Amino acid sequence: MTAAGLQRSYTLGDLTDLVGARSLDGRRVLITGASSGVGEATAHAFAAAGAHVTLIARTAETLSAVTDEIREFGGTADYFTGDLATEDGVGELVAAIRSAGVPDVVVNNAGRSIRRRVLDSTDRLHDFQRTMAINYFGPVGLTLGLLPAMVERGHGQFINVATWGVASGAMPKFAAYAASKAALATFGRSLAAELDGTGVAISTIYFPLIRTPMIAPTADYDSQPALSSDEAAEWILHAARHRPLEVLPRYAKVLRSITAFSASTSDGLVAKSFI
Repeated sequence: MTAAGLQRSYTLGDLTDLVGARSLDGRRVLITGASSGVGEATAHAFAAAGAHVTLIARTAETLSAVTDEIREFGGTADYFTGDLATEDGVGELVAAIRSAGVPDVVVNNAGRSIRRRVLDSTDRLHDFQRTMAINYFGPVGLTLGLLPAMVERGHGQFINVATWGVASGAMPKFAAYAASKAALATFGRSLAAELDGTGVAISTIYFPLIRTPMIAPTADYDSQPALSSDEAAEWILHAARHRPLEVLPRYAKVLRSITAFSASTSDGLVAKSFI
């Protein structure tokens, strides 16, 4: 894979950047997993665009530090701590968010990744359960809790973070992670169809590899092209400004096209090179 293939595929929004982009100034944006990596970069980017950002993560100390940084640069920010991996944790977060005011945009970014072959996971069902809890049930619970108020208000957006492997069809060594993100992506697409005409949009971002602390322990990634956290944040801002149904890297779009003719060919290409 080349660096060019890593770039975001074009959407209709690219043709209307000058006249069709939505302003983010004054918008209330909630970001999960906002204490580091892509979430932190996204919080800074939205704040720089004039949005009021609400950060969500488990640790108050790190959230407080990011919030202070945003305020030091003239942005407006607050935060809530909570655990999106449990039903009680999601319920408590939803109640706190509702009391503060339902946001205009929710970025479901929090997640966990597990790199392990299925044959090495036959005694690790808990890996799949934990991954589904944070990557799927958490954002779904948050969506269910905030969606009615958005529909009643007549506008809103959920931006769901998925992975390129969902769009292309296969992701060797990441079955647990890819399956959880596939569930979230399918939920989002199905919900988007139901919400037609309500003013509430669903966007799914199928990110390529992103150079964050989460992938640092895996030496195999050192030589792979990857987005920076700031570049990933720009993809999310693009989704907020233009509300496309999906955003994905060019190589995933190519693999998806190949899959339409021969899924085995596409999967074989991924298995041999593992992009």
